[in-house]
Amino acid sequence: MKKTIILILLSLCILNTTAFAELTQTDLDKINDLILASEKRMKEYVDLKIETVREEIRTLDANLTRQINTVKEEIKGVKGSVSMLFGFVIALVALIAIAIGLPQFLIARRGKDMEAYLEKVEALSREVEALKQQRIVGS
Repeated sequence: MKKTIILILLSLCILNTTAFAELTQTDLDKINDLILASEKRMKEYVDLKIETVREEIRTLDANLTRQINTVKEEIKGVKGSVSMLFGFVIALVALIAIAIGLPQFLIARRGKDMEAYLEKVEALSREVEALKQQRIVGS
């Protein structure tokens, strides 16, 4: 059994001479060519992926720009609506002020006119009384 194992090990060592071989310059050139080809393919793949990402970024940028412009237009519309609503509120406040203030003003003016009228009536009453007394005294 020992002989068989030794014989198998010796035959493996003899048959496996490539394990002790050195690489020639041709072998190194082939390996270098394979590495360069692999690097070239990798660079092309990476460049393709970068271009794909750039295109996606351009698309997203265009979409965002369009959406921003849409939002800006909507804001302009809202500003117009707010301005119109503000004008409406100012007009409504003015109408309420007139509706409350005008009657108060008219009542106050009527009160002043009434006082002036009463003073005139009183003056005329005194004058009539004075004239009556003159007539009574003069008769």
